[in-house]
Amino acid sequence: MQLSKLRALVAAGAVLAGVAMATPSFAQEKPTDNLKAPVIAVVDVQKIMQESNASKGVSKSFESLRETYQKEIASLEDKLRKSEEELRKQQTVLAPDALANKRRDFEKQVGEVQKTVQSRKRALENALNEAMAVVHKNMVEIVADVARERGANLVLARQQFVLVDTQLDVTDVVLERVNKKLPQVALTVPKQ
Repeated sequence: MQLSKLRALVAAGAVLAGVAMATPSFAQEKPTDNLKAPVIAVVDVQKIMQESNASKGVSKSFESLRETYQKEIASLEDKLRKSEEELRKQQTVLAPDALANKRRDFEKQVGEVQKTVQSRKRALENALNEAMAVVHKNMVEIVADVARERGANLVLARQQFVLVDTQLDVTDVVLERVNKKLPQVALTVPKQ
């Protein structure tokens, strides 16, 4: 029995030695000729998305529409307050059934105003997201063009680093081209 165990160990050792000799190690491999050294460019995406003319125009339109909506909503809320005040005054005068009907009507009005507020808010946010997506898409296309022109094969976001050599930063070039290609983007909110 001892002899069979010894033979099994020798056979296993021989198999392992053969596998080890047949498997090339990574240190012995030659580097592939296809792999290029990284040529890096850095872009401040946040700066472009905030400071481009198109982004500023979208933000301005957004604020203007938001103010308009707030005025409309304030008017609706004022009407609700007046209705609620009127309902309180009629509490002592109206029969319980009539009062219950008026209260249901008031609650229905409150619900409709809440739906209107949510609908306007959602429409405005969607319009903002769509407009900013257009700016972002154009920025990415321009970053790709600038990277190709400079021979960069790796573009990194500026926000990831504390220090960056100014020669690597292509933000100003990209911002200038975004402003030229996309001077403005319309903020389109569907009519409600």
